[in-house]
Order: sequence, then structure tokens, then C-alpha cells
Amino acid sequence: MKKKLISILLFLLIIVGCDKKSDNENLSSSEIQKPKDSLESVSVEKPEKDIQYNITVEKIDSLDYRHFAIKNATKKKNLTKITDFNQAKKLLKGIVEFDENPDFGAYPAVKQIHFRNGKEYGNTNEYDYYFFVAYYPEEDILLCEGGHTTDVSFNLKNGKETEETGNPDYINFSPSEKFRLNGHFGGQECSSYFIQKKIGNDYVKIIQLDEEFEKLTKVWLCVVSEAFWADDNTLYLTEGSNFEGPKKYFKVKIIEK
Repeated sequence: MKKKLISILLFLLIIVGCDKKSDNENLSSSEIQKPKDSLESVSVEKPEKDIQYNITVEKIDSLDYRHFAIKNATKKKNLTKITDFNQAKKLLKGIVEFDENPDFGAYPAVKQIHFRNGKEYGNTNEYDYYFFVAYYPEEDILLCEGGHTTDVSFNLKNGKETEETGNPDYINFSPSEKFRLNGHFGGQECSSYFIQKKIGNDYVKIIQLDEEFEKLTKVWLCVVSEAFWADDNTLYLTEGSNFEGPKKYFKVKIIEK
């Protein structure tokens, strides 16, 4: 009888032990599963260096253009523009040195620039002067005029010049200011246009718009006479040079890959 009682007790202990083991196994399985589910729900943002940009272009009629222009009518952001040389000279003391030769009249020439990131610029050609036009303090851009009334600009923060800095008068921001249209005049009849994206604290050129536009449409984007953004990736514009007849209307989409 005593042996039988011992056997029953051992049997019960084995059953209890199995139940605890089963519970622990279930708990372990649950604990392992939760992190897996959590990892699957995390979205990893693609690094900027891995993003590629291109555009699509659709020709539209004037009625469609006007419809969307009215629908998306917003006040264009205007940058502060200082054209008074004496005021600009005070703001740029220690950054830009000017040649104030009286022969230059009211528009002194740029002699040397000490960019804020340590880069230097000096005009070594005494017959090729860049004359002061305006300073844009919000962008820290100095706009000058070169030969044949060309736009010459300098980003005083990073040393970038005209091809990447543009003429701030051309700047047209998307609604959230993620992208912007920019450009500059090259001294002939046409301007050059490009798209910039805000990366960190700077705007960086990501698309040479006139070149890509011509590849897709066979139309030379010589003069953008009007432009507005419908959203951060959709730009409407008109080509108004009249080289090939009346003004043309286009819808441009920025594609990020």
C-alpha cells in the first residue's frame, strides 16, 4: 500500500512538471513571436544617396492649365532682396570684398569672397568683372551680372556658383518647400532651369530640368513664363519663347525611386 501511494505521488509530480514545461514553451514561443511582428511593422527610410530622381512631362491645353492654376492659386513666397549696395556691403563685411572703382559706377565689382565654409574665390581676370546686383540674406546668395548680362551667383554658405545656385528671382517653392524650381539667365535668349530639393539645411540640384524636358518632349524649355505647384511633386509651367508658335502648357511630375 505504501509503495502504491508513492507511485501515485510520483505520477502527479510528473504531470505537474509537464504542465509547467508546456506553459514555459508557450511563453517562450509568444515572446519570440512579438519581436518578429514588431520588426515587420518598421518602415526603413531610404538614404538620400540611394534616391534617384526623374520626371514625366505631359502637354496639356490652356483650359486645363487655367483650371489647375485657379484651383491651386497661392501667394508665391518672395525672398528678401537687398539691391542697395551700401546696405549689402555692411551685411557682407568680412565675407565679400568689392572693387569700388568709380569707373564701375553704382555697381561695384566682386574682388574676393571668403565663403562661410572656408572656401575662397578671387577674380584673377581684370577684364572680366562680376558686378553687384543684389544680396538675398535668407538664402545667403550674392547675385551679380557678368558679360552679356549673364547671371552670376554665389552661395556664400558653401561656395557653390551659378549652375547650382541659380538666380533667386527664379525660385518657385513647392507647397511644403521640399522642392523648388530655379534657374538663371545665360546671356543669350534662353535661360537654364533646374529642380532643387531641400536636403538638410541646403537646397541641392537634383534635375537639370531643361535638358530632361527636351529629351521627353522635343521642346526647348527656353523661357518659363509662368509656373505653379499643385503639390510637392507636380509642377505646371508654360514655355513662352514663341520660337515655335504660341505659348505651350505642360504638367511636370517629379518621380523619386
